[in-house]
Amino acid sequence: MDENEREAAVNTEGTVETGIAAETIEGQPKKSGGKKAVFIGFLICILGAAGIGAYVVFTVLPQKGYRDYTVQKEQYYVEYSEQYDYWDVLTVEYPRLEGVEEEQEEKLNRLMYDAAMNRVNYWHLEPDEDVKELQEEYSLFCSDVRCDVTYHSQYLLSVYFEELYAPISPVYYTYYTERGLNMDLMTGENYGLSDIFLINAGFVDLWCKEANRKYGDSLPYTKDTCELLFQWFWEGGGELGEYYEFSPFFYITKRKEFTIGIAVNPKPAGITGGAPEGTVYSAVLTAADLEPYRIESEFWDIYDKSENAGRVFECLDLQENLWLGEDASIWDYWSDR
Repeated sequence: MDENEREAAVNTEGTVETGIAAETIEGQPKKSGGKKAVFIGFLICILGAAGIGAYVVFTVLPQKGYRDYTVQKEQYYVEYSEQYDYWDVLTVEYPRLEGVEEEQEEKLNRLMYDAAMNRVNYWHLEPDEDVKELQEEYSLFCSDVRCDVTYHSQYLLSVYFEELYAPISPVYYTYYTERGLNMDLMTGENYGLSDIFLINAGFVDLWCKEANRKYGDSLPYTKDTCELLFQWFWEGGGELGEYYEFSPFFYITKRKEFTIGIAVNPKPAGITGGAPEGTVYSAVLTAADLEPYRIESEFWDIYDKSENAGRVFECLDLQENLWLGEDASIWDYWSDR
C-alpha cells in the first residue's frame, strides 16, 4: 500500500514590539524574552502534534479501499477472420473493472486482458521465431477461455482463467491450461506466488501432500516427486525446459483459502498429436496451513483486512466456441475412440 508523507516547515522571524520598555534587573535576564520562548515552544508542540497525527492518518491507519466497484465479464470473439494463412476461432472471456482510481483501473484492466489472451498471444498473435515456423503447419488455431472472479474485496481482486487451445488443428492438438491473477486495487500490483510465500522444500512438501489426496498415483507423494516439483515451482524443468513452460499460479477462493497450482504448457518442441491433454496440478490450502511460509509483503496487510466488496456481472452475450465449446463435435470424436 502506498505511504503518504507530509512535511511541515515553520519559520518564525522578527520581533514583537509592545511599546513598553522592559525593566532590566542587574544579573537577571529580561522577562519578555522568556515569554517569547514559551510561546514559540508551545507553537512547536502544536505543530509537532499535528505532524504526528497526519503521519498516523496517512501511513499507519489503513485506507478504506473500494467497495462500490464493478467487474463486468466480456468476450473477445473471432470466427474465421481470414487475416492469416490459416483459420482462427477465438472465444476469450475476460473481466473489465470499473469504479477505482483511473490510473489503477487502466493498469488492472490491461493485466486481466493480457492474462486472458496469454496463449492466444503466444501461439497466434505475437509468435516468436519457433512458433512462426510451426504456424506453417497450422490449418486452424482455436482458443476458448473462461474466467471467474473468485474473490473480490475492498483491496484485492483475484481472477482464475481456464483455457482450451489448439495450435495446428483442434482435432489432434488440443491442450488445457489454467492461470490466476491476484491484484491490489489500491496500487495496481499483481502478486505472484513467490511474492508472498517462501517457496522452499517445506512448502513444496506441504503442497505435494495435499495434491496427492486429489490426484492419487498420478502425482505420488514421494521424495523424488517433491524434488521435481521444487524445480517446477521455480519455473525450471531441467531438460524438460526445452519442451515445456512451468507456470506456478494461485488464486484466492471465496472462503479466503488459496488454490495453488502448476500448469505445464508445451512449447513448439513439445507439441505432439493425440487426444486432448493438459498437465495442471492444483491444491487448496488454508491461510493457517501456509502461515509458516508467509514472507514480508504488503499483500498480507490487505489480505488480513479484506472483506467482500464490489459486484461481478456475467458476460451478456457469451458465444460458444465452434470447435472447443461444450457441444463441439471434437468431444464426441474422442469419446467414441
